[in-house]
Amino acid sequence: MSEAAHDLHAEQRRTGMWRNRFLALLDRTPVPTAICHLDGTIGVANPAFAEALAVRPSQLRDRHVLEFFQAKVRRDYDKLVAGLQRGGRARLVIAVQFPGGTGELTVQAVSDDDGSGLLLTLRITPVPADVQLSDREAEILRLIAGGATSAAVAAELGITGDGVNYHLTRMSDRFGVPNRTALVARAYSLGLLDPTAWPPR
Repeated sequence: MSEAAHDLHAEQRRTGMWRNRFLALLDRTPVPTAICHLDGTIGVANPAFAEALAVRPSQLRDRHVLEFFQAKVRRDYDKLVAGLQRGGRARLVIAVQFPGGTGELTVQAVSDDDGSGLLLTLRITPVPADVQLSDREAEILRLIAGGATSAAVAAELGITGDGVNYHLTRMSDRFGVPNRTALVARAYSLGLLDPTAWPPR
């Protein structure tokens, strides 16, 4: 083996060793983290990232990040894409909704020997304890979000219309909103309703 080939082989071994160490560290970090291609296709995600999305890490590979996240402000996502197309390397924090929650997705372009990619980290917004829902409240909210009237909800759940209105009033008071329309909007913003699902759940 020539000296150049030997040096190349040694460098490849060192690169592989550092890549394996990085992946082991990624798996152990509690911060939800993923690495994507520039087009948004997920290459690797750690268990914390997968857990936030209620899937296994292997189920994220080769899926597009926008299958799971919706930018709360669409122009933020458009700004990110435009910046990357211009070769930008800026770090951008985007408010997002995802099944089961809301949070901030930090997106940063990174480069290595294989080219450029995106490093994603997710900060999940905790749901305040005073807006946790009982099973009954969650059922009522889901049906109301789907457009059901109080009478229709009462018939579906086998309770009275006054019972439905009682629950809606209590939830509105806890969420600090004036009516059921605002209640539904607040529930989506807190991640209590899945923004990607119809009918609501």
